[in-house]
Amino acid sequence: MARRDKERSLHALYDAIRRDAFYRKENMGDVFVPGDGSMEDGVIVLIGEAPGRDEEREGKPFVGAAGRNLNALLLENGLAREDLFITNLLKYRPRTSTGANRSPAAAECRYALPFLERELDILRPGLAVCLGLSPAKALLNDPHLKMGRANGALFRGAGLNILVTYHPSPFNFMVPEKSSALRRAFRQVAVRPE
Repeated sequence: MARRDKERSLHALYDAIRRDAFYRKENMGDVFVPGDGSMEDGVIVLIGEAPGRDEEREGKPFVGAAGRNLNALLLENGLAREDLFITNLLKYRPRTSTGANRSPAAAECRYALPFLERELDILRPGLAVCLGLSPAKALLNDPHLKMGRANGALFRGAGLNILVTYHPSPFNFMVPEKSSALRRAFRQVAVRPE
């Protein structure tokens, strides 16, 4: 599919999500945050859980503290953000009643999954990298997946090569074991497992 066709298809998909009466719940932000980046066939697609407050503000995925950590991981491995496509399982920020970020509920992830699968079908990635358990559990259809076993592992699911890593959150970056495991996994991204 040509880039222009991919752009049109993604635009139509994102419009469908915005119009879907059941996608965005009351306890979600009202700013839609689409995926962003390269649309070359075989692109590496990084998939997070959901946008946070910073992503809502800028309308782009991974621009807050986790995004800065992600940029550092990419730089360490000779990868450029503009050569990747970065998106989230959910396109709206899940939030608590006090306005803080929250993890999405399993039902929210299940509802968002077909939209993510369509996005990936349009992009035709060579590798999908799940940044954290929420996108990994959804794409691999494994609600019992544990990060201790999954980090750095390559799976096949939804017709894709899927690599699972810890999320590049500040918490994970400050825990030496998780930070080291995250860096090991990202070295695999740089060599693009087939």
